Amino acid sequence: MTTSLPRIVSCNGALIPPSEATVSVLGNVLYGAWGVYESIQLWDGVIFHFEDHLNRLLDSAAQIELPLAGDLTDHRAWVHALIAAENELQDEPIRRATIRLFAVGPDEGLGPHSFTWLVPLTAPDLTMVSTGVGAVTYAAERALPNAKSLNTLVNTMARRKAAADGEHEGLLLDALGNVREGATSNFYAIRDGVLMIPPAADILDGVTLQIVLRLAVEAGIPVERRKLPLVELQTWDEAFLTSTSRHVLPLVRLNGRPIGNGAPGPMTMDLHARFEQYFERYVAGNNE
Repeated sequence: MTTSLPRIVSCNGALIPPSEATVSVLGNVLYGAWGVYESIQLWDGVIFHFEDHLNRLLDSAAQIELPLAGDLTDHRAWVHALIAAENELQDEPIRRATIRLFAVGPDEGLGPHSFTWLVPLTAPDLTMVSTGVGAVTYAAERALPNAKSLNTLVNTMARRKAAADGEHEGLLLDALGNVREGATSNFYAIRDGVLMIPPAADILDGVTLQIVLRLAVEAGIPVERRKLPLVELQTWDEAFLTSTSRHVLPLVRLNGRPIGNGAPGPMTMDLHARFEQYFERYVAGNNE
């Protein structure tokens, strides 16, 4: 059995104890949320779509004019070195975990820092997939929605509301009443056989979202990027969420009201199966 994670943290490539991985409260990084992050899945020793996550980190940093501590080659090496170092401290190799990558800008006379560490992987269980989950809406919009920045206050509040209501996720609702995205997920609705996703300008297009779009096209499923007003809830036949850890997770209830017949729908479950098959092929094909 492996010991708990994290045991160590990488800071610009230097391996340090978690207690030393800190950001000053006196500077502007914390106050201004000047940073970006990624969460990446490590499964059976394979980093899932590592390059896509690194490229999104670079794009998010560029959007908020954040200098990074190193280029993508550096970040790639730092992650691999961290995993190798953690493996040396464990009873057996770490096969499954979530990789956290957290980059902040220069502050208090210091240069930019990129922190990387591993945390235990949390994923939906089989019951959540087979029965679906519920969500609530939270009226707020993320600043700079295309950047995966540290400014996640509205995400936190949405998650807190969901937890208080006993639901799985909080969905952000813009000023015009459109459902945009989940606090930690992307949101999809299905109507009359068409897969509907909010416009790219309104949300953070997740790495998982891009894979799902490709799988939908391969399956001949029409895709429409459009606003998703909450008032149209009763017209949706199905809905689901995606994220790094969730993959494709059926959403069957919103604000206590059923979506469709209140059970995972056939198109959702087809995309779930297609994603899992793709995921297994990817891991098998990249396992060293």
